[in-house]
Amino acid sequence: MIEIDGVSRYFGASPAVENLSLFVERGSIVTLVGTSGSGKSTLLRMINRLIEPTSGSIRIDGRDTKTVPGEKLRRGIGYVIQGYGLFPHWTVARNIATVPNLLGWDATRIERRVRELLLLFGLDAAFDAGKFPHELSGGQQQRVGVARALAAEPSVLLMDEPFGALDPIIRAKAREDLLALQRRLGVTIVLVTHDMEEAIKLGDRIAIMDRGRLLQYATPAEVLARPAPGFVERLVGDSDRPFRLLSLTKVGEVAEPGEADGPSMAEDASLRDALSELIARGVDRLPVVAAGGAPRRRIALSAILARARLTP
Repeated sequence: MIEIDGVSRYFGASPAVENLSLFVERGSIVTLVGTSGSGKSTLLRMINRLIEPTSGSIRIDGRDTKTVPGEKLRRGIGYVIQGYGLFPHWTVARNIATVPNLLGWDATRIERRVRELLLLFGLDAAFDAGKFPHELSGGQQQRVGVARALAAEPSVLLMDEPFGALDPIIRAKAREDLLALQRRLGVTIVLVTHDMEEAIKLGDRIAIMDRGRLLQYATPAEVLARPAPGFVERLVGDSDRPFRLLSLTKVGEVAEPGEADGPSMAEDASLRDALSELIARGVDRLPVVAAGGAPRRRIALSAILARARLTP
């Protein structure tokens, strides 16, 4: 867990972050979102002390980070930046092994860890390990950057605009890959983005910042349903807020007993997907099926509209 308690950072007389407090639960994803200059990247870098707080404290698993030498602290925290920061003249394998080498791991352990991560990220240990970054696609470079950050098995992963250089299709796949990876490894992730859609998609909780201050810290559903007045309301927007809310809810959460005709919806599909399917087929309900099972419930249009608060 990460506890940020009354943290401020001043550059001269101007606060980049001002008296900010929040709590990041172990094994969760927190997204920091805001416009340029809001202080989100400064806050991220204070967690691993690339930037020192002017005041306040940051604790990781109960230990004040000021009591840990900076280099030692950073070697125990994964860090991914936009552009991935891969060393261009090092192979993929050597890039991934950067921190384990600094920690003095033996060669056998390092080789085993590199192979494990290449497999985890869908890369070929025999074919891709010897490549150089320029020989990889943008999506592959992104995966290698995350693999390097996870090489020393950190419990915390910091990500600063990690998908900014990817095209929209690869970016969407990278988000899904990150969610699957986080569910598998249980690592705590703090991720900076300026994209509200990305914050909603990835975050268990969203911290919305403006001019160095924390304006709202809540779950995506809470932010969409009850945005803080002013800046957060404008950032979230009004026109498609109900549909964003539907994308956060699974069909299985609102399915009801009963039968229906037509193609089955999976329990883990979003209500937004179910609404699209119902409208496209011109029906008011569809059967719902559990993974590997037979349809035994149904999803109704009225239930989806009620959840989105689109009915009077």
